[in-house]
Amino acid sequence: PHPSECQTKMSTDHADKQQYDSFDANVYLKDFCGKGKIEFYANLPYLVELFSQFSDSSIEMLDLGGGPSLFPLIIAARKVSRYIHADYAKNNRTAVERWLKKDPDSFDWRENVRYILKLEGNSGTDEEVTEREDRMRKVLGEVVHCDILVDQVMPPGFEGPFDVVSCLSCLDCVCTSVDSLREAIGKLSRLVRSGGYLILLSSTVRPDYHLSEEEQKRKNEPIGEVVHVEAGYVPEAKYIGGFKYQGLFYESISTYVKLMESCDFTVVKQFEYICNDPSTKYTDGIGILICKKL
Repeated sequence: PHPSECQTKMSTDHADKQQYDSFDANVYLKDFCGKGKIEFYANLPYLVELFSQFSDSSIEMLDLGGGPSLFPLIIAARKVSRYIHADYAKNNRTAVERWLKKDPDSFDWRENVRYILKLEGNSGTDEEVTEREDRMRKVLGEVVHCDILVDQVMPPGFEGPFDVVSCLSCLDCVCTSVDSLREAIGKLSRLVRSGGYLILLSSTVRPDYHLSEEEQKRKNEPIGEVVHVEAGYVPEAKYIGGFKYQGLFYESISTYVKLMESCDFTVVKQFEYICNDPSTKYTDGIGILICKKL
């Protein structure tokens, strides 16, 4: 499709966003960001590599649909002058705000910070961890509401355009068709300046996502709550901590590439991996796209 098709009629193919009103940020942080979890985030070295290419620290960045996670901020903090964290769910925004205010009951990101510092080639000392957290709090300008399913995605004053926009594990939670996916990517495109970058992470599907017989028999239970081998919308997908998403939308990474190219982006890096966390029995195919705005 022509790039203008990214900004045409509003699609009605999307999940019920009200489900996120009850999203438990604390459960998510424990199950996906707690001790020992960071090592299965195979995308982190690629994000470290991307930000290492920036020569100055005047970049403005938006993390859209960031949930309660600070992984992008940990990596970006050394290179950005202003970082906006945006999410639809109030519980997610509250979790980030509590960390920003140094609430003693907020999630402890220090070990995750240490891990990423080492990925960057640092020693990861306590002093370095403290310095990075101080930098994170300095550049984190605002924590705001966003809604990718409406035309005005960001509140007034936060429409960009930004040098970098990240949208990680967001579109596959709210889109239910290729048309709604194209519309959402078109909205993201409007938030990125010409020459800027969009970082997209989403559930993807490939023929080799079948679990092996050995994996299925381990502990007499499947490793993954959901294993997908065909593209499409999955109405009910059990997740971790008793929270059930209404569904997830799976597409091939080649479809994502075509949609990006139709919305004024060129894909500069793409890769896929299987996210397998035995402790939570979560298995999924993940695709990462780093795209440059034309």
